[in-house]
Amino acid sequence: MVANNGSTAQKEQNQTILMVEGMRCGSCAIAVEALLKKQPGVSDAAVNFAADVAMVCWDGEKPPLAELQQAVARLGYRLHSSVDPDRSKLQAASVRKHLQSRLAVAVVFGMWCMMPALLIYLAPLGAVESEALWPLALASGLFAAPVVLYSGSHFYRVGWRTLIAGAPGLDSLIFLAVFAACIISAWQLTAGRYHVYFDAAVMLITFQLIARLLDTSVRRRASEIIRRYLQHVPEQVTLRTATGKLETWPAADIKTGERIVLRAGEQLALDGLIVHGQGQADLAMLTGEHMPQSLSPGAELLAGCQLLEGELELVITASTGQRRIDRLSRSISALLSRKTTLQRLTDRIARILLPVILIAAALAVGLALAQGVPVPEAAARGLAVMIISCPCALSLAIPLVITMGHANMINHGIVLQDPAALEAAAEVGAIVFDKTGTLTTGEPSVDSITPVGQWTQRQLLQLAQDTLRESTHPVARGLMTELASPLAAAPEGTRESITGAGTRWVSDANVTLAGRASWLREQGVKVPPSEDTGMSVHLACNGLYAGKIGFHETLRLESIATIRQLVHQGYAIYLLSGDTRKACLDLAKRLGIAPEHVLSEYSPEQKHSFIDNLEKQTPTVFVGDGLNDGLALAGARLGIAVGNAASATGAAAAVYLTECIDKVPVTLQLAQRARKLMYQNLFWAVGYNALVIPLAVIGWIQPVIAAIAMSLSSLCVLLNSLRMQKQTHPCL
Repeated sequence: MVANNGSTAQKEQNQTILMVEGMRCGSCAIAVEALLKKQPGVSDAAVNFAADVAMVCWDGEKPPLAELQQAVARLGYRLHSSVDPDRSKLQAASVRKHLQSRLAVAVVFGMWCMMPALLIYLAPLGAVESEALWPLALASGLFAAPVVLYSGSHFYRVGWRTLIAGAPGLDSLIFLAVFAACIISAWQLTAGRYHVYFDAAVMLITFQLIARLLDTSVRRRASEIIRRYLQHVPEQVTLRTATGKLETWPAADIKTGERIVLRAGEQLALDGLIVHGQGQADLAMLTGEHMPQSLSPGAELLAGCQLLEGELELVITASTGQRRIDRLSRSISALLSRKTTLQRLTDRIARILLPVILIAAALAVGLALAQGVPVPEAAARGLAVMIISCPCALSLAIPLVITMGHANMINHGIVLQDPAALEAAAEVGAIVFDKTGTLTTGEPSVDSITPVGQWTQRQLLQLAQDTLRESTHPVARGLMTELASPLAAAPEGTRESITGAGTRWVSDANVTLAGRASWLREQGVKVPPSEDTGMSVHLACNGLYAGKIGFHETLRLESIATIRQLVHQGYAIYLLSGDTRKACLDLAKRLGIAPEHVLSEYSPEQKHSFIDNLEKQTPTVFVGDGLNDGLALAGARLGIAVGNAASATGAAAAVYLTECIDKVPVTLQLAQRARKLMYQNLFWAVGYNALVIPLAVIGWIQPVIAAIAMSLSSLCVLLNSLRMQKQTHPCL
């Protein structure tokens, strides 16, 4: 997580993710959030319209769900205890359908409303006779009626709800602006005058509907991420009963410890541990890796993975709701309900801006009246201020960047578990890597082959492979993958494994020993002096020493290129591990990491202490995958978990890379781009209001022009946010 996050585990225990049904815009979310914060026992709440989720936090006893549901129901919304992707999908479709129908009415009748209004504007040029102006103004109002009464009705309802909740926002301002435009226009018509502003109200509603439709299309991609993980997981499994019979059961009814059977072509519905059978599976849904993976007893298989070949029997390790795929969807839901520092800044600006706008509108009216301007024209100035200064762009400035950034990161195999990471990652100066499992595969490879006497390198390698063929030791596994072309098949024989020492292989009249030098000496073999590091295998045949094979840790293919790229970008790189000093220095030399930046034989507590001290000098990223990395991941400014990170590690990390560390540079680059776009959006939104409000106050901007300018500012923020989708150059 981000630094200074306190007790992460405790915070997670004191918060819950709920689904909010009925929201149709960002202002709905503001109203629900404000109401939830006022409920007894709630210490904080955050609601996000993009994913229909609410995060509720508490300090003491958990607030009763029923009371929260009753409170939210008073505003016209429904609160559910869990996030339902199907319900969210239906709600998204409903929102889009209603927006489209309202926009259709606004466009059709809005065009007819604008035609008489345009003729009125052209009247000074002699285009219309004076006696036709009032009927044209009346026609403009009649054509505006469907737009005002139907297309804009949602803005009025939400505006009223936010006022009730004590959190007036954008919809409240739209409601006031449309109401003022219609009242002033009706007053003008009643007095026999033709200066009406129905067209301004229509344009305000129409442009806001367009912005909402675009906003919905973009922001709803966030909830699609959750559905992408859950929608293809099957709902049924094949259960092996206590009597051994196979039956089809709903996945939701299966408990941990029960056994299921997975056949070729089927997708796994629950997390499980393979207890019988072998096969190959496609793990792309969770890992992004499209190459089939071989599976055997003892391996873990996660829900969402598809078995391509073979048949497996698994014991269930996680039931519905506790699967890794469920944890991932909850993390994304929590992400979408949290707010970054910039979002909180935006909320504060919006709260300040609303009274400023109302004061500015009153000032415009008062100034106009003091200058002797007629009351209707003075009221029009106040109307122009309210229309042009609607904080639409401000409300979109941060959420759009976060949502677009998250969608782009998912496409790169990067899961953003905390939106604050976008700000934290943009400030990083040092990157600390764990060693085993992060920079290396955890499986050694052959470094040197040293034969003795008449033995050749190939013969020694053949002897070692024949002897250790059935061994499960990591060194033996590395040995078996050494040659691209297979060696000759091993003769028949018997093998005896001595734990912690080596293996004896008897074949025909030959006796071969493979293992530690000390063990060979105990068997009467004369072994030259050497150091037993655990990274070499000594061999003897019929009592005579044959030579040794040295190993070193296998670097991940992407490790060298990733480190070089990060150094080129100016980051200080550190290696932090619990392994020996020699092993760490050897690896650092191959990666080009300076010896003074290598920290070895560190315990989890020492890792956390080092990260904490380094954080005082420069913002730090820690990249790891082991269970003992949790403290370091939580203590760093930005924690990145990679590969098959343990669940405890993943919970401590702000970013999860589904594949490997080559995504670290892209993560940092996307974060820097996101923060830049956030600041640009905020600057534009605040600067826009600072510029246009004084112009509207002094009467330089008419209401209809104000409606156009306000909508264009929102579109500018949207287009700028879409730059998050720009292709990331791999060399940057």
